[in-house]
Amino acid sequence: MHQPGYEQFTCNLCGSISSVSQDFYREGGACSHCGSNVRFRALMYALSDHLYGKPLALTDFIANKDFKAMGLSDAKHYAVKLAELFDYTNFFYHTEPFLDICNIDNSANNYYDLLVSSDVYEHVPPPRHIAFINSWHLLKPDGVLLLTVPYTSLPKTIEHYPTLYQYKIVSDEKGKLLVNRLRDLSFEVYDNLTWHGGEGSTLEMRIFCESDLLKILIDAGFKDVKIWNEDIPEFGIFQAHQGGGFVITAKKNGNAIPAPLTQHDPHLTNIYPQGETAGHFSKHIPNRISGKRAERAIAKWAEEEGITINKPSFFSKVLNYLKGR
Repeated sequence: MHQPGYEQFTCNLCGSISSVSQDFYREGGACSHCGSNVRFRALMYALSDHLYGKPLALTDFIANKDFKAMGLSDAKHYAVKLAELFDYTNFFYHTEPFLDICNIDNSANNYYDLLVSSDVYEHVPPPRHIAFINSWHLLKPDGVLLLTVPYTSLPKTIEHYPTLYQYKIVSDEKGKLLVNRLRDLSFEVYDNLTWHGGEGSTLEMRIFCESDLLKILIDAGFKDVKIWNEDIPEFGIFQAHQGGGFVITAKKNGNAIPAPLTQHDPHLTNIYPQGETAGHFSKHIPNRISGKRAERAIAKWAEEEGITINKPSFFSKVLNYLKGR
């Protein structure tokens, strides 16, 4: 249990004075008025410093409709106010307004002054560098990426599904499985999936490490990368003890030439070999399964995708997979 040595703080989202809750952690420490957590308050603290060079509550930000900003599934706790202040659009992957950060419309290149992405890029499919390169393209020169992802101080990133290509989540009597058809048409089936927001909600694709994350940002064309890892007691930002997952800001280097948008991951040496455990994070590692359960999952995948499974080429790929386990 972590708790700061003070009893009250001023929420820098709603401006209200809140009592300190029992446990302060990245997703906790809720404001008793608006419900903001430590992560949300740390995000807005970094944004205030970027915009005004000083700590202001979101309620004291200066409206500027010439300032173009976008969010990726931003929390309503701050998204509503950002829309009042700026020319801001909060995009989503599964509902309008739509935006897939891995497949953007080039007409929006060099358009935004700010891109807010809080706990999104750990969910995008591999190769993970594409989301960062597209973020660079969307921003104006010197535009800012305001970013959070859960990350660790481990030496490498844990990439759960590095060969992911054509995949689907299927369910059976034991739970949910990921079925992946690789580029060579062979199959992988995984259980022990990790979800954020409850089972079946948003699949965790990876656990970043800090060094890998910073390297990807620089190679994508960003500069002035800063990690905001300090405690800010007056705003109830109690985080230095958590060791990772801090807010990161990075400016678009307009003179940079970002890495090409290829399906080859240029940072493969920065990830653990598939299935390798890393301390207590081993519980997050998905299990590749075989046998009848995997066979049924592949058949269900084929049925839902409208693929005829009695074709010899299909069966041979399934059998090769099962024999290889």
